[in-house]
Parts: sequence; C-alpha cells; structure tokens
Amino acid sequence: EDWGGDFGPRHGRRMGARLMAMLESDRFKTALGLTDEQSARLRQILVEAQKSAVKTGAEMGVRGIELRELLRADQPDREAVMKKVAEISALRGQIMQRHVESLLAAKTVLTPEQQKKLRALMARRFREQSRRGEFRGRRFGPRPEAEAPPTLPLPPAEPPVE
Repeated sequence: EDWGGDFGPRHGRRMGARLMAMLESDRFKTALGLTDEQSARLRQILVEAQKSAVKTGAEMGVRGIELRELLRADQPDREAVMKKVAEISALRGQIMQRHVESLLAAKTVLTPEQQKKLRALMARRFREQSRRGEFRGRRFGPRPEAEAPPTLPLPPAEPPVE
C-alpha cells in the first residue's frame, strides 16, 4: 500500500491539487461511494495540508537562500552552515510529519472498502499515466527535451602573460 512517497513541498502541492480535483468529480465520488460529509471532511484535510505545505515550503526556500549566502563566503562559518542545514532538515521533517498526519486523518474518514477502492483507482491511474509517459522528468528520469542541458559559451581566452 503506497499512500506516501515524495514528501517535498512541491510534491505536496501537486498531489493536493490532483486530489482536490478528484474530490470535485462526481464520477470519483460515486466510484468511491463518498457521502457529502466525507467529501467535505476530506476537502478540509486537503486544504489544511496544502496551506501547511505552502508555508513550510516558503520557509525552506528562505533558509535555502540563507544557506547559499553562507556558503558564498571564502571561509564559510562551518557552525552557521551546519545550523542552517539542520533548520532545513527540520522543515523537511515537518513536511513529512504533516503529510503522514493528513494521510492518517483521511484514512479515518474513509471506510476500509473505500480505501481499497481508492488504492485500486490510484494504481490504475498510475499505470495509465506511466503508459503515456507522463512521469518523465519527475522521479522517473529526464524528459527527452531536457536530456542535454544548455551550455553557456566559454569566455574568450586571455592571452598568455609573458
């Protein structure tokens, strides 16, 4: 059973948007047998998860900029750099914890039969997307057009000093 996976903030936003779209679909709600109350509760869980992912992702972005600036120094302060890395790691841990908390909360809303149907729907959707090649450029490898990164021209060579 794979309810988890990648726990980064961008993944959380993508996954949340897809799940939100599924919750808006009458076909999906009918396939799972969701009540209006279940749909509303799942939507609330998703909205809170998305808000949390956006906030924590922004904090991670700021800490990443701060880390980059610390590393630009000719003699970076090792202690400050490692402290910043620990802050970023803690934020990643928060994202993972909140993601899992959301999954656990969603599981309490769904019956075991609905969970089984959801896993089957998601597995089928994954297989269909894999066949169409929709996962290139994510965890499954680069997109064909991105295989060779663009190269910058080299600066002109300076004449040798004599």
